[in-house]
Amino acid sequence: MTKKVSNYFTSKETVVSSTGDKLGIKNAVPDNLKKAVAYTAARMDTVRLLLGVPCVVNSFYRSQELNNAVGGSKTSDHMNGRAIDFTPKMNLREAYNKIKSSGLSYDQLIIYPKQGFLHISFKDDITTERKMSFEK
Repeated sequence: MTKKVSNYFTSKETVVSSTGDKLGIKNAVPDNLKKAVAYTAARMDTVRLLLGVPCVVNSFYRSQELNNAVGGSKTSDHMNGRAIDFTPKMNLREAYNKIKSSGLSYDQLIIYPKQGFLHISFKDDITTERKMSFEK
């Protein structure tokens, strides 16, 4: 049985990576980031409740090796457990607009319409979150 890290997300989802699987890259959350990952999953629970549909996690925590392999930013919040790429089980643009207009706090919300997913990141201190939203 997979351990839950929040109401809606499991420990398995925190390390999911098709690229990692394909390349044999170990992607385990280090002990010093487990609290950060649980915090992000709890924040994501709020997004999940807002949308009212399941959200398939494409990428959550990424080791530096995995982040390099996927071409992630050198400063990616995925490496500190603060970002999630996910596909909601609803129209992508509707989900993006719903989150954007909801009043929920986040640091960045990015829609990738061609790839079919959303990226959301959070900060430890919610008062420093920029509520940036844009399309890539």
